Amino acid sequence: MPAASTFEWPACLRGNLSYRNIHCTFSPVDHRLAYLTRSKGRQMLTRFLLVSSLLLITACATPGYDYRARVAPNFPGAAAYKDVDVGRFTGPAGDVAETEFIDMIMETELDGQPWFSHSSAAEPQGIYEGRVEIDSYEEDISYTRERQCVEYDGIFDCERRAIVESECSERTVLVRVTATLIDLAENTGVFTSENGGTATQEDCTEINEYPNHDGDLGEGRDTHSVSHRIADAPIGMIEDATREAVRQFRYDIAPYTKTMRAEIMTEALTNEVANDTRFELAVKATKNGEVMGACAQWDELASAYPEAPSVLHNTASCAEARGDMATAQAQYAKAAEIARAIPLLKDKKARPIFEALERVSDRRRDGAVIDRATDGSNQPKIPGS
Repeated sequence: MPAASTFEWPACLRGNLSYRNIHCTFSPVDHRLAYLTRSKGRQMLTRFLLVSSLLLITACATPGYDYRARVAPNFPGAAAYKDVDVGRFTGPAGDVAETEFIDMIMETELDGQPWFSHSSAAEPQGIYEGRVEIDSYEEDISYTRERQCVEYDGIFDCERRAIVESECSERTVLVRVTATLIDLAENTGVFTSENGGTATQEDCTEINEYPNHDGDLGEGRDTHSVSHRIADAPIGMIEDATREAVRQFRYDIAPYTKTMRAEIMTEALTNEVANDTRFELAVKATKNGEVMGACAQWDELASAYPEAPSVLHNTASCAEARGDMATAQAQYAKAAEIARAIPLLKDKKARPIFEALERVSDRRRDGAVIDRATDGSNQPKIPGS
């Protein structure tokens, strides 16, 4: 019996992290071992990438105070339509779009409470209708060559090695879903939005086997792409892409919450503040997550330097994080006014002040839109929307 060799996976498994639609020929025992090993490797890789990304984001993020904010929909006028229905979506997978839209409306919440409601005794305020269109059906075909074990004398005992060539196909379907909210009382469109969705399917098949040798693997075939007729796109892929597209309308039709960061300025901007060690201590406290202590220090500095734009900005950041948007907006505005009057102050250094003022102004507008939609007046039109 030949000496035992290291167990190797077929070429169609190695390097394919998706493990979808893969065609291989090997024993049931080998298949189970391959699946378990690839599953563990995939989990380890996913965890590694996630941890690495979080560390990179944390290292690069500007220090500040995170908070949850209520945000108006991309089309603010839609917030007034809380009693809606779903009509017809035409085109391929139109029925899938309708079902997905209904499910999305039923699942939509704000602050843990359902956003939409419908009284069976009355006609809804509006109805969502639309269409599904296929933009493209593309295929990328590539070829790989790898040395692998093709015959086993035992589970971990390779009998024969060879150079195996595989053909891998990646098919992609792109769809475009258009949705329109129609005011039923006026029979007019409130807004129209369009979102795209993608579905991808991968297949790898071993097509050739060459005798093993110690030299180069040889030249593989060139990668090429094929544009298929959209009429030939698989219906399953169209449906998957449609579901992905419809889910993106969530941010068009109703308010939602998201995590925002009220960033602080880490540069003092003026010499007198820069020479006060309390400024750096407050910055350090912010970086360490000591929000209460940091904000208390900013308040002390604001008493000592009421005209310092960086200090005003950072006290405004504390107000923003605790939800006092009116105070935050006033302090950001004052900091912006003072910064504009400082001679030789570069725009780049003062930019965070103006960006913060714009951000808080947006939050106050969002709050007004949401309050108007939830105050019981049930008015379908919002001025300026």
